[in-house]
Amino acid sequence: MRYRFAPVLACFVASIAFGAFNHAAILQEAANEMSDDYMQEWAYTETSIESEMHTVGRYDPRQTKGERWQLLSVDGRTPSTEEIADYAEEKEDDNGSSSANDGDHDVSDVAEPGSMRLIEETDDYWLYSFTPVDDDDAENFMKHIDATMKIVKDGPYIEYIDMHSNKPFKPQFGVKVKEFVTRLMFGPAANGGPIVPLSVDVRIKARAFIAIGIDESMSVSFSDYEYVGD
Repeated sequence: MRYRFAPVLACFVASIAFGAFNHAAILQEAANEMSDDYMQEWAYTETSIESEMHTVGRYDPRQTKGERWQLLSVDGRTPSTEEIADYAEEKEDDNGSSSANDGDHDVSDVAEPGSMRLIEETDDYWLYSFTPVDDDDAENFMKHIDATMKIVKDGPYIEYIDMHSNKPFKPQFGVKVKEFVTRLMFGPAANGGPIVPLSVDVRIKARAFIAIGIDESMSVSFSDYEYVGD
């Protein structure tokens, strides 16, 4: 059984803002609202649907290492002792291998310079489009992806980031991506609480070397945030 998602990664992806005209300071402020240390002070429930497996777990930073993640259910049933142990181990490994931000959110790691564009503004929010950065692991991939980011003015904070392909593309030899869709949503953990991940949805359809078909989707939600700090 594999439980791969680490919410710290969502924070890393979402901690972006890009200097664009007079909106530079607002964008940076919105990115800085993302909490870097919420996992030290907030307990929460994580519900995941991945590869047709539905899991519900609870994270509590007050517990000792190895006990912080508790698997509550698998496909609606009580999990086995082995499943509980595997879940706790893999979630600890995921969080331990994910480097937390230091509060200095470098937008150049995510948005291509000069790509941020204001496409809509209302009394409540700004909506931007941007081109995601191609890093070493995503070379020739992100240039085929359109991305948007909504910033709520009352904060300000990032409410969501959408990334999707508009047509099939070939990021490398032998691989054709038919569909790629990702949405990350964020909001206050509670009234007056820090900005934290609320959900992540990913879908990808692809084919590798003709014979290998890929049709994967993942949906993870984070709920029932509870402040447990000092």
